[in-house]
Amino acid sequence: MDDRALMQALLDTPIRHGIVVTDLQGKIILWNRGAEAIFGYSAQEIIGASAEKLFVPIDRSNGIPGREMSKARTQGCAGDFRWHLRKDGTTFWGDGMMYPVRVEGADIGYMKVLRDATDLKLSQEEHRRLAFVDVLTGMPNRAELFRRLVDMMGTAQRHREMLVLLLVDLDHLKDVNDSLGHAAGDAMLRSAAQRMRDVLRSNDLLARLGGDEFAILQPGAQSLDDAVVVAEKLLEVLAQPMDIGGREVQVTGSIGISAYPLDAATTEQLLGNADVALYQAKAGGRNQYRVHEATMKHAHTASASTAGQG
Repeated sequence: MDDRALMQALLDTPIRHGIVVTDLQGKIILWNRGAEAIFGYSAQEIIGASAEKLFVPIDRSNGIPGREMSKARTQGCAGDFRWHLRKDGTTFWGDGMMYPVRVEGADIGYMKVLRDATDLKLSQEEHRRLAFVDVLTGMPNRAELFRRLVDMMGTAQRHREMLVLLLVDLDHLKDVNDSLGHAAGDAMLRSAAQRMRDVLRSNDLLARLGGDEFAILQPGAQSLDDAVVVAEKLLEVLAQPMDIGGREVQVTGSIGISAYPLDAATTEQLLGNADVALYQAKAGGRNQYRVHEATMKHAHTASASTAGQG
């Protein structure tokens, strides 16, 4: 078998990986059965065309095809982990490598070997999403709250802004679970979460910490009074009766409030102070909010200082 026949046999072998060979300008000169299956082009349709047509438009405009060839030429290989374009206009996630093709030390082209890894990519993205999303409500979970809290605290420190944390505990969830079942309790949580979301600004973060506990981050708050107004609105909407499976359910909430920089210099202090205030709200009879004592003290001091300057 001569070299040409051997090459043709390799190209015709029905493997799952696509093999695409181009010249130095990126024009396709060889195309195997695997590439046909992945991209949807037959060899007759694609040979002679630029390999750029296999890339999504944004990657073409950003010069990715040329940069990929340059990296393969200078470093010996280039990873190809990105979205690609099929003949029918759909996209798939490619997982592959590009290598320079050399004859007697001279570069004559490039060979790319890749596979369709869309299912794996989507599965990984879903796992990452679920790691930071509360499955029941579809809202950020505890891990995402802590991640965003660190980011927002950093922003507040750089811009000398206020960051308010409200911890919300729904009262009587256990009663609903015991009397109507856990499905009703889940429905109550989803309804309560949506009611709270409707009260907040678009840049406020509402997260479910677990069970009947929620947290709200308010970046760039103008004053503590703004947070108090929000807390009052939250208590109002939560106290409105809910229709759960044809049964009227009454839910209330307890809220603890803390604010950076009024009484907290770190994320730990902010969380701890809000938790103390929440405990005080629950101990005081529930269906109410409490602002952490040090927060109130510093807020009043700042208000008095401003009045004195006026």
